[in-house]
Amino acid sequence: MQTSKYDHALSTGILTLEIEDDDSLFPDELFQIAERENPKRAFLFVSTLLGRHIPASPSLHRTALNALADRAIPHLGSGSVLVMSYAETAVGLGLGVFDALCRNCPELSIGFLPTTRFSPDGVVPWINAREDHSHAVEHMILPPRKGVLPETDEATLVLVDDETTTGNTFKGLAQELYLSGVAFNRVVLVTLTDWSDNQSIAAVGAALPNASVSAVSLLSGRYTWTPSSGTTPHPLPPGCPPVCPFWSPNLDVPFGVPRSGLNSEDFARDIQAWSEYVDVEILPLLAPAARVLVIGTGEHVWYPFLAAEIISEQGHETRFISTTRSPVLPGTVIQKQISFPDHYGLGITMYLNNVDPDRWDEIILFTETDLGGIPEALRSALGRCWIVDGSLKVTSLNKETLI
Repeated sequence: MQTSKYDHALSTGILTLEIEDDDSLFPDELFQIAERENPKRAFLFVSTLLGRHIPASPSLHRTALNALADRAIPHLGSGSVLVMSYAETAVGLGLGVFDALCRNCPELSIGFLPTTRFSPDGVVPWINAREDHSHAVEHMILPPRKGVLPETDEATLVLVDDETTTGNTFKGLAQELYLSGVAFNRVVLVTLTDWSDNQSIAAVGAALPNASVSAVSLLSGRYTWTPSSGTTPHPLPPGCPPVCPFWSPNLDVPFGVPRSGLNSEDFARDIQAWSEYVDVEILPLLAPAARVLVIGTGEHVWYPFLAAEIISEQGHETRFISTTRSPVLPGTVIQKQISFPDHYGLGITMYLNNVDPDRWDEIILFTETDLGGIPEALRSALGRCWIVDGSLKVTSLNKETLI
């Protein structure tokens, strides 16, 4: 296959990409390159479809989810399937692939289980995993609910992330699953962009030698990073004093992050119930033809995306995005950045990127916390907006009603 070569000059080096040509896709339709505040890795592939750093169209996001699932389906076996994805960036992406697989493969038993960085009080993680190049290395997998894990070893593991470069993150989780006693005879690696040059397949294959490993993506290629002489990598940003109350998840609250997993039957009921909630509680808030921005928070992105999709289907110009703990330098890609103390009382800085509140008639922010988890700095930057908290209560806030 022919490839195209691109050089991206950053302040600390040059990122060279060799992209396998695909006449149906253009690279700038899928990602842009930004600079990390992270000495472990200087660059970041910023998806234009994911809704993490750039407001995304719900319909284009759904198209990407369906395309990934379509590419994964031929690699599934006839047994059970477990879909897993990585906090925080890929939790919603994994749920979207899970959703598409459930709709297209109703004959299969399919479960979903994400990694997370939050655990309820008193709950011991089932598995711990690492993402060594990340700003937040540690991942937890909580004990899964009944019906999530496959019951036989004739099963397929689908690992979902926004991108892969070395395969080490996939390998680490695969190893931990193997050590926990869960067996798979097939593994499918699913990413928006795959820069590993088949290293991911080799890495997971080494961890699970008895499994058949395949990989699918919307775009693939390879990368080379050449540091500039005399430059110093950007350090991680310092922490900040915690402002919001300390928060830990309640696994029984509806429409939060399914940290203990989902099976396909429960998932279908949840989606129907969420659609009814949005119809009754959210749509009446919006004037006809209002331009609407939907904001998720941290790992809490799937149900906000579904709300944005429903709003868009009613004819509103709609985009969705999420707050993030991923430190990215402002520049050509991150043209506007709101920074604030995290929602969870951890003492870290979080960000909302590329959001101009004046661009939108209505802003709807979804949080798993109560109102105390939306710090004053974020509310002041957004101005007038609607907050949907963890109890599903809808509150109208503006600069004069800060708590």
